[in-house]
Amino acid sequence: MDFPDTHHCFLCGDKNPIGFKLKFKEDKGDTISETTIPFQYQGFDGVVHGGIVATFLDEIMAQAVKKSGQKAMTGTLTVKYRKPCRTDEKIQIRGRIVEINGRIIKAQGEIIQDQEIVAEGEGIFVVPRQV
Repeated sequence: MDFPDTHHCFLCGDKNPIGFKLKFKEDKGDTISETTIPFQYQGFDGVVHGGIVATFLDEIMAQAVKKSGQKAMTGTLTVKYRKPCRTDEKIQIRGRIVEINGRIIKAQGEIIQDQEIVAEGEGIFVVPRQV
């Protein structure tokens, strides 16, 4: 299975006119990015919708997998919400691979705001079989 990059991903695509256009770098083995999530993505007033929080965690873990040279898809995603993630304030997202077992890759990530972890994620990514 091929994964063509059309650059239209709403988080990382540089050709998506309404996307976040996230840029990624490495820091002490982690893949990281920084952004601000505007109020249009809120659930409660001033708080980023939980589904959007999960999306950012999925993206940072997927980018960590991608940076390792693997091509894999999300199999499971578990999110732990620790504190409200506020809209219109800077966040840092961090992700890393913690285990590779054949076609199964386990990753972890977190969203940090004001030097506190506001959400944590764990994902299982699966390298598809070649058909």
